[in-house]
Amino acid sequence: MPWYKLSDLNAEILALASCLAGRTDIVHFLDGEHCPQFLPRMLRLARLSKIRTVVTFHQPPRVAQELVNVDLLRWFDQIVVVSPSQLPFFLRYVPEDKVRVILHGVDTKFFCPLDSRRELSGFHCITVGHWLREWNVLREIAGKLPEMTFDVVTDRETGLGGVANIRIHRSVDDIALADLYRRADALLLPLIDSTANNALLEGIASGLPVVTTDLPALRAYLPRSCGLFVPLNAVDGFVAALRSLQQEISLREALSKRARARASELSWPRLTQEYEALYRKVLVRPPAGC
Repeated sequence: MPWYKLSDLNAEILALASCLAGRTDIVHFLDGEHCPQFLPRMLRLARLSKIRTVVTFHQPPRVAQELVNVDLLRWFDQIVVVSPSQLPFFLRYVPEDKVRVILHGVDTKFFCPLDSRRELSGFHCITVGHWLREWNVLREIAGKLPEMTFDVVTDRETGLGGVANIRIHRSVDDIALADLYRRADALLLPLIDSTANNALLEGIASGLPVVTTDLPALRAYLPRSCGLFVPLNAVDGFVAALRSLQQEISLREALSKRARARASELSWPRLTQEYEALYRKVLVRPPAGC
């Protein structure tokens, strides 16, 4: 079953050419917020009814309402979201059977714990990424825990410069990033909002206990006490959670094992099966917009 994965707007032209040549059954847009502007409707106007379009949306509702052209949603055969927290937004515009939650995945072979961990002096936290991060909260946490070290991996401006126990890592390649995860004691993620979060997935695949903001989307990815959640980004709550991990080795080890086990459930080979089943279902349904 030939199919395209598209993440660039310009690729719509190439996909249309392939569709016209009869070589495509499914076109899957990975960046739904920015990419699919013309092709889904063009396929129906061109009466290419055998070709189905699937689109994945990643942003939380407060961001989606600014980015998503809701008039285009009716032309997609299937909408995929990466968190249950996105459902209320899309169900305002399309029937329930046209929206499916498939959680985001992670490469558990590349991101993995050390076989034998060498204990480093002190307690090391890692924060990765930039989108919807709450840097002011992280600054306050670091100020209240001067005995801990905070590694921040991002190429964006954070306003964290000059804090003695915060180390900023820029232009980090994948191998170096995986090594930073493995050498940390905890993943720290103060967030403004979230759906799927690559740093969360990479961290748990690396066997890190997680301390993060209590958000519905994160609960979907970390069920059954797999992490420590802090309501309302309360700085004192983050500080207490990190101190408990620092002082209670048994808690740290238990959360580490649960995190790695959860990452295994979200490994890409498992999620691939969900996509294959979804594609088969989409192909036998009547096309959208008809």
